[in-house]
Amino acid sequence: MSSNRLHQPYPAYPEYPANSWSKLDSQSTLNVVAEQDRLRSISKTPEPTQEEYNFLHGIKEKSTTKQKLQTYAILIIVIVPSILISVYQHKIVDGLKPFTDWLNSHPVAAVIPIALLALLSFPPLFGSELILILVGVAYSLPVGFAIAAAGTLLGELATYFVFKTFYSRRNDEWEAKSVEYGLLAHVTRNGGFWLVLVIRYSTIPPHYSTVVFSVVGVPFGVFLIAAVLSLPRHLVTVYIGYSFQSSTQLSRILGNVFPFVLVFIAFAAYWWVNKLQNAQKEEYIYFRRKARQAKAGGSNQKGVDQV
Repeated sequence: MSSNRLHQPYPAYPEYPANSWSKLDSQSTLNVVAEQDRLRSISKTPEPTQEEYNFLHGIKEKSTTKQKLQTYAILIIVIVPSILISVYQHKIVDGLKPFTDWLNSHPVAAVIPIALLALLSFPPLFGSELILILVGVAYSLPVGFAIAAAGTLLGELATYFVFKTFYSRRNDEWEAKSVEYGLLAHVTRNGGFWLVLVIRYSTIPPHYSTVVFSVVGVPFGVFLIAAVLSLPRHLVTVYIGYSFQSSTQLSRILGNVFPFVLVFIAFAAYWWVNKLQNAQKEEYIYFRRKARQAKAGGSNQKGVDQV
């Protein structure tokens, strides 16, 4: 046996590459250690953010001056007209008489309140309640109900399809930005028809809830049935206007009682929706945390693919 064969390693392995998982230069070693640390950091569910923690524990941040002013402005806009209408209802009816007479004398004029109701269904516009009261003052009860139903449904359907078509892709962004909106969307997706109907009767503004229903994927059939079944909340407002110009004592009594009944139903419905939200709050925050984990994992996989 020759000396060359004695000194030849067997089997004869080639030299390792200058940069590999088994033999790395100093910079590559640092990169791998950093990558391993990052992978370990995303292998577990991320902790709740400060916003999520506060939301879970009912900790509310102190309102800014701007937020307080906005709240006061909304209350003034809602309360002051209601008080003025209640106090000066007879003067309002007398002042509107020329206009209401014109509406009654022109059958086609009914298109005007229908169009206004449809337009005011789009957020952030408001004021449909005033139009409904005007309809009640101007028309008989059956005609007023028909106009209110037509205008309300047209507006709600238009809002549903517009936001479903043009804003559905932004829903994930909205949910990520606001935990309150995200929780409502989460509960709505899990709640089914009855929850959709209850939300329609709650203190949540109808045009806002319609936007939520459209972008979170509530089927059109479910939304349409709920919209039709929730029409009485709008018809009550028409009846209030009708009671202003009615000469019967019963109509006036009902016109004063119905608003309190409607407010009671709205707050009871909101209480039930809020109860469901509290029951699913922890689950929703956990889903948000898992979504961040999945996003981090996806980003890591993208980086690996690029390498």
